[in-house]
Amino acid sequence: MPPADELQASQDVRPAKRRKRASTPGTSRPSPRELGIMRKDDASASFLGSSSGIHFVRTVYQAFARRSADLRQARAGHESLVPGEDDHLRPGQARAHAPLWRPEEVNFTNPSLRFEELVKLSDNYFQNWHPVYPFNHAPSILRTMERMSQVGIQFIPQSDAAIIRSIFSISAIDARQGQSASAISAVPAELVFQTVHEATNGLRDLLDEPSSIASLQAAFGIQLFLTSILHLNAASRIGGFVTRTAFHLGLHRCPARYSCFTPDDVAIRRRLFWSIYCLERYLTQALGVPLSIRDDDIDVCYPGAERHRTERDDSVSCADSRLRLLDHLAKFARLRGLISELRNKSIMHSRENTTDATEVNSKLLQWWNEVYDDVHPLEPDPDSPLKPLHRLLLTVSRHEAIIALHRPVLATDNPTPEYKAAFQTCINSSRSLLAALHGYLNARSEVQGDSDRQGAPLISPSFTWIVWMSSLILIYAAWTGHFPNQGALRYARIGISVLRNIALRERDWPQTCIEAIQDLCLALEKNAQEGWSESGRVDSPIRGHTGQGHIATPTPSMGQWSQRRDPSIHERHALPMSDEYGVDTRQPVSLPRPNQVADSAPDYFTDLAIPAFDSVVDPSLNPASMVFGDQAGSSFSYGIGEGIPSSNAFNDGWSVADGPWLIHGDFFVG
Repeated sequence: MPPADELQASQDVRPAKRRKRASTPGTSRPSPRELGIMRKDDASASFLGSSSGIHFVRTVYQAFARRSADLRQARAGHESLVPGEDDHLRPGQARAHAPLWRPEEVNFTNPSLRFEELVKLSDNYFQNWHPVYPFNHAPSILRTMERMSQVGIQFIPQSDAAIIRSIFSISAIDARQGQSASAISAVPAELVFQTVHEATNGLRDLLDEPSSIASLQAAFGIQLFLTSILHLNAASRIGGFVTRTAFHLGLHRCPARYSCFTPDDVAIRRRLFWSIYCLERYLTQALGVPLSIRDDDIDVCYPGAERHRTERDDSVSCADSRLRLLDHLAKFARLRGLISELRNKSIMHSRENTTDATEVNSKLLQWWNEVYDDVHPLEPDPDSPLKPLHRLLLTVSRHEAIIALHRPVLATDNPTPEYKAAFQTCINSSRSLLAALHGYLNARSEVQGDSDRQGAPLISPSFTWIVWMSSLILIYAAWTGHFPNQGALRYARIGISVLRNIALRERDWPQTCIEAIQDLCLALEKNAQEGWSESGRVDSPIRGHTGQGHIATPTPSMGQWSQRRDPSIHERHALPMSDEYGVDTRQPVSLPRPNQVADSAPDYFTDLAIPAFDSVVDPSLNPASMVFGDQAGSSFSYGIGEGIPSSNAFNDGWSVADGPWLIHGDFFVG
């Protein structure tokens, strides 16, 4: 793709005449496309790809800005981010040096702990994360802890120390969501990373060592910790080191093919590779960057499906039932990559069409059919390796993939049958996953105080993004008449309830998502009360449509909306942005400052109930909405409606979907 300045210059020239693609048997016209954005400030530029959902976010805010006075309030800053973009969370070095812990969570006297105490402090990690990412050999970690209890962490190898700190840091974060969090003992400060900077410095120490499985496990542990607190940019950068080191060590080749590896070597290499693969695919989708590990470069067998066993060693087998979850997640990660390559490939190299989409959808259905009996067993199985959280994770992953596959179709402006079907599919999956998450939290609340039955907290880093995206889909569906207003507001409350629970572990992004959802719900409620009809929308994809899903009458009140500003919101710095084709729409932006101590945490049971909107702030001052879109619409590279001033010379009569035509006349999009 040409540099941004070349793209900008290309728009000064009259675009070439579009050429229609020839229709050939067995092919179909390409689906509408989502676009990423390029943002630039005085220091640097950053790109956010379309698989992150940023195109849909901007579409939602554009639609609301056209008709909602609250979302057209003038403001100095506009921005477009997605949960996890820690590079834009805080200005300067503050984001990396901000303390990660509250004073009561760590003990700076660093008392010596017995082996049993160390095991107890690490229990959250082994219960919640180890089944999902089994990159470590648990007995080896326990032996390291035993030695550490005798000599201290200073006298164990650097790679082991990095793994230990990652494990205890993740466990301490998980403890925040426990229903007896106040009873958790403080962790010795030397056992956890104090800042993101300290965690990334742990990687620098590993760079001086030769590549080894131990150093790779340590680097992956740091990456997993950063992912668990939604510092996805930092985690992705470390991921570059992780994937290259994995290639250097030959982890992309099935270890069962080589006689030099023992059965234990085969097992740990396979588990480590698929853990790396799953996390890489998640970060790729979340940040909209190209795949680091391509499927045609690997031949590692899935856990439980060894194809390379030889007569020399029939004991090399992965039929361990404890790895069933990893098997399901590895196959899902492959599907995540297929969807990204189908829907979010550079337009110059994309060959997507409805036939390809149907094939990917069939693979997704096949995966779900394989997973279904583990998620919904006919009879309770107390010995099942899959816990309730694992079943929830697989259910949410399925709906997340469905949304990622069908959401790009909503980029069209034409109410085609494909558009309507995709919209309803996204609505169904959004509603289903929110209901699943809400049901899981309610089940946990019913066994409060019983640590053996209450289940694991909502630990998956993807939950914040998918709850926010699902809420946006349902609110936008109500705004455009595809879903009842009352239903959208009800599920938005559920989404807020889930995000409040997630905010107990990491506040910045969930809290920002909550405020963004609240702003949109306020606009939706006001719109209904003012009696707007969908047929009056000049920008509606369903012009003149008055389907059964549209509620024209006012909805019930959502509760008292405080007009006071959330004290956790702070000044922000400038971050001009442009669309994927280089149209610069410079506007200053603003970003949260270092970690703020959360306001008094809501009562757990109140948190789980479908809440009223009790802490909504003045939309004209709320940067949360701007974190996920352009309130006034002036940062969009397309017009925002009659009577609303435009800030870009290309706005008049120009749409973001025209970008490819303005640059390459032979591209047909839509």
